[in-house]
Amino acid sequence: MQKALNEILIVIYEPEFLDCSYGFRPGRSCHDALKEVAKILETKKVSYVVDADIKGFFDNVDHGWMMKFLKDRIQDPNLLRLIQRFLKAGVIEEGVEHETDTGTPQGGVISPTLANVYLHYVLDLWFTVKIKRECRGKAYLIRYADDCAPRRSVQVA
Repeated sequence: MQKALNEILIVIYEPEFLDCSYGFRPGRSCHDALKEVAKILETKKVSYVVDADIKGFFDNVDHGWMMKFLKDRIQDPNLLRLIQRFLKAGVIEEGVEHETDTGTPQGGVISPTLANVYLHYVLDLWFTVKIKRECRGKAYLIRYADDCAPRRSVQVA
């Protein structure tokens, strides 16, 4: 069921995702992300490089925000309810079931796509709309899942 739902989400969101996003996307790999980083470093004047990893990202995705982001593109209440159920499915550790109020399904096929949806709104659009506009010079973001490398180049007169 998750696989079928994941395929639907890919069809809906793949055209929306920005070019800076590489993780868990069709036709994109970590090697492609690294090539893009190398290309920027080799061809642009780069003054700053920030390498970031969102610690515990997959375990801490806020379900409320996730559902708000999904509702931006999905109007079908049945599809949204099904996604909500996957998010709330819980985790079994050492035979004990634990409720999940945050995070994406542990080991779930749908988790990487949900992560990309969340980071599309929280990181990619934020960087593109807010940060790039406020930087002097050029700014670039390369993201592979919850790892990212924003770069800032400054034009020197």
